[in-house]
Amino acid sequence: MLEIEAKATGRRRITAAMLAAQVARPSYWEATRKGTVLAALKRAADPLGIARRVVELIDTLMAHTHAADWSRGCGVVPCWPSNAVLQDAMGIGPSQLKTLIRLALELGLIEIHDSPTGKRYGHRDAEGRCTRFFGFDLSPLARRLPEFQRVAADRKAAWQQGQRLREDVTALRNKVLALADAGREQCAAGDWQRIEDDTRQLAASRGTSREPGHLARIVAELDEIYRGALEVLTPCETVDSDPVGPENRPLHTTTNQLPIAKANTVEDGPSRPGALKKPESNREDMTRRTVSPGLKGQMGERERRNDDALRGFDVSPDFVVKIAPIFAPWIGNVRPTWNVLLDASTYVRSELGISKHAWGQACTVMGRVEAVVLLATIAARHEAGAIGSPGGVIRRMVELHQEGKLRLDRTLFGLADRLKGPVH
Repeated sequence: MLEIEAKATGRRRITAAMLAAQVARPSYWEATRKGTVLAALKRAADPLGIARRVVELIDTLMAHTHAADWSRGCGVVPCWPSNAVLQDAMGIGPSQLKTLIRLALELGLIEIHDSPTGKRYGHRDAEGRCTRFFGFDLSPLARRLPEFQRVAADRKAAWQQGQRLREDVTALRNKVLALADAGREQCAAGDWQRIEDDTRQLAASRGTSREPGHLARIVAELDEIYRGALEVLTPCETVDSDPVGPENRPLHTTTNQLPIAKANTVEDGPSRPGALKKPESNREDMTRRTVSPGLKGQMGERERRNDDALRGFDVSPDFVVKIAPIFAPWIGNVRPTWNVLLDASTYVRSELGISKHAWGQACTVMGRVEAVVLLATIAARHEAGAIGSPGGVIRRMVELHQEGKLRLDRTLFGLADRLKGPVH
């Protein structure tokens, strides 16, 4: 193995970071003041990853410059304090100073012009203008002043946004806690103590942070809890559990359209939306064909246990998309399957203003496939202007299902009837 012995050459070592900083540096700078540059650097230091001790070094070097050096708008900004002077001013040793100078060079904050002897010195004329020097050039700071100001402005805007989000967290926390108190007083359904605990924990997780991304996630979760609690406590509109009439009442159709009971026959073909299957075909077969094995394992038993919501209406994924076109943008050109519709339901329920809590309750109580069908019927009726609060309606329908009073089959028959064109 080849070994290279490091030898002192008397030359300053140049790193790739130093070369990159030189290339990225603007070639021109406008006249400014050193106080303006130092203030902008201090505000932008943290976002740019500039250590506090490096800023302290720059501050010390600036003290050895003249105001006229910054007012020319071109050339160099010279200073030539010795290492001994810098060490004494900063209270550090030679190794620390050497490290800080190297970091300042790699960060593109300063340049060094070395003399043949390695000493730093300079000369100024009677008007204080530098005529010759060997030492530090601080003009890179002036060249990067617009960058420092832009970064500082962005940081200030982010801080202000973070402050507003912190206020939003406090406001939402107080709203949810007030709803939890009201829920307990009214003996409303729900685990209000858990809602309160979760809310307090979420609000506390903000800590002292003013990072907008972190705080925005907390606000979104608190808003979800708030909307869910509000739906439980807000009286919702009456839900018609039998929108097409009593079970024994004949369906009324126009003279040029077949009754739905006759139209929904196997002769219409299996691809027809809402087509009734032969008696030997059941929803278990449909679930086995359209739902992946992993998803089937999660919901198979629940679907079979809660089929009474559909009362034998054998709905297909194609039919869901036809009665509720709101699903279409979320599935694109993909052939609709129950897996695809379940994924799209997250966006559909959000678009309808249905909280995550209400949707989760529907999936738990009814089963996921039936919950998707329920969501589709609500979307269809909402689009037709029949309901105004989908969030309240889905909660009420889940309650009716638990009471054994929900007849989604009649809703689906009615929606299927509307899809029919005139029969000639």
